[in-house]
Amino acid sequence: MAQAMEAFSVKTGAALERAPNARSVHDVLRRALSGLGFAAVWGLAAGSAAPALAVANVYKVPMVLALSAVVALPAVLVTRHLLRIAIPTFELCAALVTSLYRGSLLLLAVAPLLAVYAYTSQWVAPFLAQGSALLALVCGGLSLRSELARLQAPRWQLWLLGSVTTVTLALALLQLVSLATPVLTLPTVFGSGIDGVLR
Repeated sequence: MAQAMEAFSVKTGAALERAPNARSVHDVLRRALSGLGFAAVWGLAAGSAAPALAVANVYKVPMVLALSAVVALPAVLVTRHLLRIAIPTFELCAALVTSLYRGSLLLLAVAPLLAVYAYTSQWVAPFLAQGSALLALVCGGLSLRSELARLQAPRWQLWLLGSVTTVTLALALLQLVSLATPVLTLPTVFGSGIDGVLR
């Protein structure tokens, strides 16, 4: 009986150590909301040549970002399970949120310049918007890699998990953008999703 109680207390203690504290949860929620806010500012800037489009982008761009994370999450969790990586779900979600936050931070940095070009140049603005979005995706992918590298698991497993996450997120973003079109004043190949890119 004493051994059973000791084993129970050890398991309970280990579970409590892995459980996120309130501060960690608060930090992840803050990053998630900040990232969505940064994406909204970028959307406002991207559509600044047309006021109705700019207002619509305030909710469309964060919606695409949030839905992409939701669509990618099952593939990420299944990959973690199949590879038998002993990473708590919260830590994995925190890494994903942090990477999206850093990618959207890059969008925020480009937003003022994008607003100027969207308002004054209808030809350059779409290229600047698409370039900044692709750069943000690369930044998010690299950030995810560095966040996963901090976790306790074999490197090759973390690399594979990061690759699956990045590819799934990119594919989801690419297709969900077609549902939110128009985001820019001029049509782009990304407005038709994967069909427009492969055409």
